Amino acid sequence: MLGLLGGVWLLAGNAPAHAQSDIFTVRAVPVDETAETAAAARQAAISAGQQLAFDRLLARLVPLDQIAQVPVLGPGLLEFYVLDFSVANERTSPVRYLADMTFRFNAGEVRTLLRNSGVGFAETRSKPLLVLPVFTGEGDVPRLWLDPNPWRVAWSQRLADDGLVPLQVPLGDLRDVASIDASRAQAGDFAGLSAIGEAYGAGEVLVSEASLSGDTLAGSARLAIVSNRYEMGQLRTTQRDEVVQAVEEAEADFFARAAQSVDSSIQEAWKQQNLLQFSNQRSIAVFVPLGGLSDWIEVRRRIDGVASIQAIGVTSLSRRVAEMEITFVGDEQRLTRALAQRDLFLSLREDSNWELTLAGRGPAVPTDRPAPPLQ
Repeated sequence: MLGLLGGVWLLAGNAPAHAQSDIFTVRAVPVDETAETAAAARQAAISAGQQLAFDRLLARLVPLDQIAQVPVLGPGLLEFYVLDFSVANERTSPVRYLADMTFRFNAGEVRTLLRNSGVGFAETRSKPLLVLPVFTGEGDVPRLWLDPNPWRVAWSQRLADDGLVPLQVPLGDLRDVASIDASRAQAGDFAGLSAIGEAYGAGEVLVSEASLSGDTLAGSARLAIVSNRYEMGQLRTTQRDEVVQAVEEAEADFFARAAQSVDSSIQEAWKQQNLLQFSNQRSIAVFVPLGGLSDWIEVRRRIDGVASIQAIGVTSLSRRVAEMEITFVGDEQRLTRALAQRDLFLSLREDSNWELTLAGRGPAVPTDRPAPPLQ
């Protein structure tokens, strides 16, 4: 008997999912405005902050090659896309206003704007990516934890959650040092990468090796960067970048720009892989093995964070297994990838039926032995 636990519930297609609402929140937007009065300066700061936050939101969701298609919204129109905002580190004078602002945008309105404009966008947030920045200076040994490592400093100062792929940099404490060193990171050591990735709850580990040539003080430096991405200790992708120091560019700015270049490539690749394909909507029947009611509640909670899923209909529910129909946009590969970021694993069974399992759960009970219904 389904009772209050069954039926159909709608997800991202109609209302913002709880776990996705953070995607439409932009934090730590610095504002600094001057006007004739403090009140006027504050109002100018709010308007400027809204625009900066919206630009950062677009950069988070929309591939670079499509941002130009987004309509330009003036201050009077942009405010209708903002749900609310909060202020931190507020400082004022009779004519000046400074603060760090957080803006929460209306997810439904932003989605409608982008879809009506024919702009592709992604909402799936990846599991954290742990970055191990290995630095090699001219004539020096590779460094990971030892100073000086300006490559690690540059990564440590980046905003960790500004993109759909959150970036983490290890603390470099005794546990980290014991897990892996520069040479083992370069070699893709399975045990070391697995240990440090698990310690930080990261889905993947990026070993980003930056080799410096030239003189940063003279403005003639060059960074050759090789970034190897590992999942469960196995090499998945390799990305190569080369960054040349600009004239009169400070060393810290040079390394920060190089880290931004690698980060941007990571974010762009993820957005392209997870664009929401609204023109391609389909449904599949899925079996969900359950250990009890708590598993069912947990499955529903995690599914609420998957942007590509539009609706779910529960066709049967027992203590041991649920059967439901998932309506989603895109293809099964993208759906599987999105679910995996929520520790939900979608796979085809031997009988060609789809099965959705929680992390650490075994297969469903045999289909020829129906479980007793919930009472």
